[in-house]
Amino acid sequence: MPPTIASLLADRPLGLRLLTAEGLAGDTAREIRWVHTTELNDPAPFLEGGELLLTTGLRLDDPGFDLEAFLSGLVRAGVAGLGFGVGLNNATVPERFVAAAEDHGLPVLEVPKATPFIAIAKSVSKSLAAEEYRAITEGYRTQQELVKSALAAEPQRSLVRSLVRGLGPDAWAVLSAADGTVLHSAGPTPRSVDLAPELARLRGRSLPSSSSILTDSGHVEVHALGAGKRVMGFLAVGLLGRTTGPDITGRQILAVALTLLTLGVEQPTKDGTVAELTLRRTVVRLLLGGHVEAAREAAGELRVPLPAEPVRIARDSVREDAAPDRMFVLEEEAERVLIASADFEGFTGGVSDAVGYADFGRAYRQAGEALATVRRTGRSPVYFAEAGSGLTALFGDLAVRDFAAGVLRPLADGDRSALLPTLRAWLAHNGQWDAAAAELGVHRHTVRARIARAGELLGKDLTASDSADARMELWLALRVREGQ
Repeated sequence: MPPTIASLLADRPLGLRLLTAEGLAGDTAREIRWVHTTELNDPAPFLEGGELLLTTGLRLDDPGFDLEAFLSGLVRAGVAGLGFGVGLNNATVPERFVAAAEDHGLPVLEVPKATPFIAIAKSVSKSLAAEEYRAITEGYRTQQELVKSALAAEPQRSLVRSLVRGLGPDAWAVLSAADGTVLHSAGPTPRSVDLAPELARLRGRSLPSSSSILTDSGHVEVHALGAGKRVMGFLAVGLLGRTTGPDITGRQILAVALTLLTLGVEQPTKDGTVAELTLRRTVVRLLLGGHVEAAREAAGELRVPLPAEPVRIARDSVREDAAPDRMFVLEEEAERVLIASADFEGFTGGVSDAVGYADFGRAYRQAGEALATVRRTGRSPVYFAEAGSGLTALFGDLAVRDFAAGVLRPLADGDRSALLPTLRAWLAHNGQWDAAAAELGVHRHTVRARIARAGELLGKDLTASDSADARMELWLALRVREGQ
């Protein structure tokens, strides 16, 4: 469980005591996301919400200190509570401070002089680390369960149930056909939620597409399932009593489930051969989405383990049986995807650089560019480094590299490490917020904020209808940067 005010009170060596006990101010179930120490008159601008704020009340008697403004700011910032250290600037916690905090619904903890603030921070940090480990472990177990569900007698029903179990007791999910007919559902689905308008809206969009809405029952998001331009079904997921979507772990679980369900609606059959082919496709889709451990699990179900890193990815236009030491997938357009050890000597088609699985997406694109050279020249195999086709022919030009560096410099300077990968994902998905967010494992609002910030730094509105040239320049610059 995440750390709460109650769990800190139960940590006897800390010796904390709750002074407020009226209404919200007596709520000890509040989750604590961090601990912060301050003696500022207005610390609110420096907070993100969920903090336990520790103070010794150094400024309480200053003529310019406004207690009402101080507490109002903390409420707006969303702090979890206040810890007041006694025995330093104040022998006890002033009654006026406790009374004002109660009026604002903020719990106040008395921190004895013998308890250093760092001890409280360590306790919370330890609990947060344990919670993060638990979330990662449970997330991995759920991904394993999802992969196994894809091979069950009723894979779609099993996948929906496994997804809801993985997202928690307040989660629900509904899998619908393209016309909105409910195929399977799980969890406490609220009757008041009308999904028809969202389904109608998504039918008119290109894939992948999704939408999020806030209902009386909580957060709901709907994802269209299908291949190419054809919507073949929908998955609706809701979290009762929540105003936001799943956390990072939940988002990863949902991404794996969407991959498996998408493949399921593409080829809804129990035929063993097709089921194996679907699972092989799943391995590649999961790797492209960055879900390496889930991909390993899917490969394990096939009893064809992924080769040890580093590996090369080869894309070929010829169908043939795979050798035992290779992992393969036959794609829709008679294309084969091979994953093999970097020193494998039997590649055909377009071959990527040697990479780790974390760079699978980049290698997959490299193999595609090399395959274009194979189709144009007729020689095979062609390695990406020697392809010299498409954009890659420009990468060695010094003027082009200088151009790319200049275009991207405003986004590469300082602490802006998240802007370039976000911009790359957003452009790669043709400006689709939800698809980019799913690839990055963040909320779509985070992607919007980062793209807006990138536009500010570049002096361009990247979402404007007349910004095609700017987006094209940025895409070229990013590709040149990747190819160097």
